[in-house]
Amino acid sequence: MASHTRNLTAVAIALLLLLSTAGCKSSARHKSHGDAGAITGVDAATARRGLPVSALRGEPGVRVRIVRSATRVQVASTGQLTVGPSGAQPVASRARAFAGPLSVTHDRSGFVITDARGQSVRWGLSALRITSANGTVAVDGTRYPDAIALVAVVDQASQATGRIDAVNHVGMERYLPGVLSRELYASWDERAYRAQAIAARSYAIWEMNLPRRRASHFDLEAGQASQAYLGLDASDKARSAVQATRGQVLVFDNRVLPAFYSSCSGGTGQDAIGVFPEKVDDLAPLRGREHGGWGQQSTKFRWGPVTYPNARLMAAMVRWGTANDHPIRGMTGGVSAIQPIAHNRVGRPTRFAVTDSNNRRYELHAEQLRQAANFAVPGDPEGAEYKLYSSHVEVQIANGTVTFTGRGYGHGVGMCQWGAQGMAQRGYDPIAILNFYYPGAVVYRAY
Repeated sequence: MASHTRNLTAVAIALLLLLSTAGCKSSARHKSHGDAGAITGVDAATARRGLPVSALRGEPGVRVRIVRSATRVQVASTGQLTVGPSGAQPVASRARAFAGPLSVTHDRSGFVITDARGQSVRWGLSALRITSANGTVAVDGTRYPDAIALVAVVDQASQATGRIDAVNHVGMERYLPGVLSRELYASWDERAYRAQAIAARSYAIWEMNLPRRRASHFDLEAGQASQAYLGLDASDKARSAVQATRGQVLVFDNRVLPAFYSSCSGGTGQDAIGVFPEKVDDLAPLRGREHGGWGQQSTKFRWGPVTYPNARLMAAMVRWGTANDHPIRGMTGGVSAIQPIAHNRVGRPTRFAVTDSNNRRYELHAEQLRQAANFAVPGDPEGAEYKLYSSHVEVQIANGTVTFTGRGYGHGVGMCQWGAQGMAQRGYDPIAILNFYYPGAVVYRAY
């Protein structure tokens, strides 16, 4: 089966190459990130369908936010640190050399940099760029490759000033090993690592070209909001997988596919448009399908019961609704019913109706239900854990409690990581794994 898949993929790639020579017209040019190659040809469909593959001109650079809204950032290196202005702002002075470690804060007058001897320098800038002689900069104890930008921000939740974002400016191929090492277990098969490298590269290219990202000072988050990322301390297996797949991306309809993935689908995939209706179109490779038992080694393939006190679940949903301007913020009296009202073609719920004790009904798509149920509530008992691992759930309400049983871990769109590992253990190669989870997409070396 694996060799047959490779033959089909070779034909598909040949057709893709013929199609891609026609190119995709565009009117905008994407600004290069970091010091790596440029991306060009961004058009209006990029946000919902993916970047035209013809727009890739060499290895892109990525800006990864590694620290969010901190009051102080610690910066160190085994070599000399060079600190200077970053971004499009007036140059207040030349770059300066420092012997680390450095403690950096920000106030209304700019950055304050304090060295190991306690001597401080004030710099009236909104962003700094920090590099080191050995190409490695540690931020709050974690090592990162290439360069770090420190950007003054206003905390969105509290509107507090004097906050700093730290952003790693790094080439795509140096970024990805730190993703794979965080996303996958060290013992997993090399073939699963290679499939993950291609999916993660494709996903990163999609997200970094969303309009909200191109207008921001970062492209990706170093966490669940984008992709987990641990910096420079990646495993040899992760580095090898990235090197072996250098420049390879998933392509559909002549565009780099938004290759979503999650830990475990529980045997049935979710539709991307059902989870991310504001972000993506209904792309065929991102529709839910039967995944079978490939991911059953995961302890979350089937899970539960997870039981909430009814009042606590309502409080979480009200708080989530308030934070996200959703009508469920008006819920009162407790939860009387949670029912699926729509399913995808393989039977996975895509929308739910939540009814309160006053018979008011609130509709949420599946991931909104999970996010609302998982929203933090102050005053939870110590050690209590209320968490839905996925939105593929069944619900029972009785005696003041709401009990969930479910399947999978994460949103369930695209590749199931545990499933990829299961297929790899049975001898399937990375292309066959990707063909299974993203049917209709092909693997193409873009640079």
